[in-house]
Amino acid sequence: MLFKRKPRRLPVINIIPLIDVLVVLLIFYIATTVFKKPEPKITIKVPDSTRAKETPNTPPVILYVTDESKIFLGDAPVEPDQLGDLLKSKLAADPEFKVAMKADTKAPFGVIVKVMDAAHYAGLGDLPTFMNTAKPAGDSGP
Repeated sequence: MLFKRKPRRLPVINIIPLIDVLVVLLIFYIATTVFKKPEPKITIKVPDSTRAKETPNTPPVILYVTDESKIFLGDAPVEPDQLGDLLKSKLAADPEFKVAMKADTKAPFGVIVKVMDAAHYAGLGDLPTFMNTAKPAGDSGP
């Protein structure tokens, strides 16, 4: 007995869904790279903290203290003696001016104290600091 064979359809690859997915990925890539704020090429190892506070929504200007006692406001180097006057002038120009400190774990404590004194002199009060918030192993505290 002879059976009728159905004619085979040629395989077709639909490219339109692939193009849609690629366009969405391209838009996502563009959107994420545009909003990324570059940080200076300064290597700092930030100490761990179990009780670090959240910073406000408006991003502050970062004051970096390296392990070589160098101070950077944003990505510009600053002398420790001129930091208080510089912060005071920036605060006078913009009352919403905020500063946070990011110090290396091996940074000399004397330099950190000078930075905090300069912030108090400028009228900024306590400097929020950026720290690693990972809990040490075996710590069950809050």
